[in-house]
Amino acid sequence: MLRVLYSNPLNFLTDVKKKQIQRSIGKSFQQAAPYLSIAYSFMGGIFLFGYLGYRLDIHLETKAVFLIAGVFMGFGLGVYRMVLVLKDLNKKE
Repeated sequence: MLRVLYSNPLNFLTDVKKKQIQRSIGKSFQQAAPYLSIAYSFMGGIFLFGYLGYRLDIHLETKAVFLIAGVFMGFGLGVYRMVLVLKDLNKKE
């Protein structure tokens, strides 16, 4: 019985209050989404291009030349994406 009551932390709230909290959380995520996309672009670009450079280094038997180039290309992609997102946010305001 106790497990059913306390399995969801919002069980003790009224339905109206639950909906207000859910809307508030949804609005917070919606406002944070552009900034999260910047972070994901940085991480994804660096990892993807770094990995591709690493694989190319293995294939061509070079010493981390393409790995370093891939990491810098991923970083550049992240900076480019950040500029685009920030420009878009400034236009909306």
